[in-house]
Amino acid sequence: MSALLQRVRKTIQRHALCPPGTRLLVGLSGGSDSVALVLLLRELGEHGGFTVAGLAHLNHRLRASADNDEAFCRAFADRLGCRIVVEGADVKEYASDRGLSTEDAARRIRYDFLERAAGSVGADRIAVGHTQDDQAETFLLKLMRGAGLTGLAGIYPRRGRVVRPLLDVSRGELRDHLREQGEQWVEDETNAGLENPRNRVRHVILPELDSAAGGATRPAIARAAALAREDGEWLDAVACERYLALVETTAEGLAMDVAAAAGEPRAIRRRLLLRALRVGAGGREVSQEHVELAMAVLEGSCGGADVPGGRVERSRGKLVVVQRKVVPK
Repeated sequence: MSALLQRVRKTIQRHALCPPGTRLLVGLSGGSDSVALVLLLRELGEHGGFTVAGLAHLNHRLRASADNDEAFCRAFADRLGCRIVVEGADVKEYASDRGLSTEDAARRIRYDFLERAAGSVGADRIAVGHTQDDQAETFLLKLMRGAGLTGLAGIYPRRGRVVRPLLDVSRGELRDHLREQGEQWVEDETNAGLENPRNRVRHVILPELDSAAGGATRPAIARAAALAREDGEWLDAVACERYLALVETTAEGLAMDVAAAAGEPRAIRRRLLLRALRVGAGGREVSQEHVELAMAVLEGSCGGADVPGGRVERSRGKLVVVQRKVVPK
């Protein structure tokens, strides 16, 4: 077994990504990361007791070459003898209708599609091709936005049914592996444009960091993300216990005792408020700014604040998250 295969297998084992008997759906964009993921998982499945049940490709219709990517993926699956599920989506229309960025809309559509595709092939896990490079880029993007530990944790090895076996290997290593195997992949030309923040991190900031450090910084940055994730997960578990003890459901929404919540360490307070706001938001995005507003209300420096899906107020010694009633049209 090659060194690359062994590293991917260790990641799978360390995070229990593919228990024996697992049927995997693998997301396939046609790029080097996803092509390598398919090939590595098919080979590792022979030793790990899991199987690749099928592949899934979503045509986002965002680029002129999108149909060529779809054709490549269909041919690749056919050559391997793998079942493939393919769908198309109008990402721009979806984003416009919901006031989302194109990137956010594409991500939501993609994961909704992968869940449906997993059901159609009888898969219980969904594997996607995020790499060590993606982890380092995400960490830096979150850092520049002032994220806390939860944000700096970056990309998780597993979230729900979605697993990421390639987080400990670089994109360069995967491409070298594909070249050795005589395999091809498709290039997304939009990855070169510097108008996208992630691309600027990838093509400008990370190379500058490598130059300043005198070597590759991606492994160290990815390691920092992993350490942040471990600390953040422990704090999240503590906050979950306190949430269950302190927060009650009311006719208006949620309520927690001000004195008890204020007595918690600030790291726990923030997590209590974030969870309460998310429950009241009804699927809307809750930002750190909203948490800070709720913190100001809790500490008494602000009488109330509007938040996604409702409002935060103090009333009779309670911090109340009032959910906005939706009036049917």
